[in-house]
Amino acid sequence: MVQKKKGTKIVILGSADSGKTTTIENLLNRKKEKITKIECKGTTVALDYGNTIINGQRFHIFATPGQERFQFMREILSNGLDGAIVVIDNSEGVTNTDIKILENLNSSNVPYVIFSNKQDISPGKIESTHINPDIPVIPTTATTGEGIQEGLNILLDLMEN
Repeated sequence: MVQKKKGTKIVILGSADSGKTTTIENLLNRKKEKITKIECKGTTVALDYGNTIINGQRFHIFATPGQERFQFMREILSNGLDGAIVVIDNSEGVTNTDIKILENLNSSNVPYVIFSNKQDISPGKIESTHINPDIPVIPTTATTGEGIQEGLNILLDLMEN
């Protein structure tokens, strides 16, 4: 028996303190959706989760922990994903964790976008040889919501094609 898929899965990935939780909060709170968080002392240790309906389609959105010791959670949550958002802290640049995430996404043929976050602290473009030039890089400030919805719309367009 084939089970019908009950929605589209988007995973938000990135290094610690890059703005993943704030990104998911911004994406879902604008739609007044509930977010489930599993954290300890303000740090995500398992996942952030919420779901929403966009254009009649249900989306399940997960944000992963960024600390290297939680790599196993990134792997678990990335299983079966339909699209991804990689949040990079523009004030820190591309980290080793970000490089591993980008390499995994590039080898998996999954549509994704990069949010060059914290533009309010460090405006400008991310410079890295590890970023695929074909992948959209969206300047964002998750705390204010700048660029977040636009970036999601770009990802949704990529996922449709």
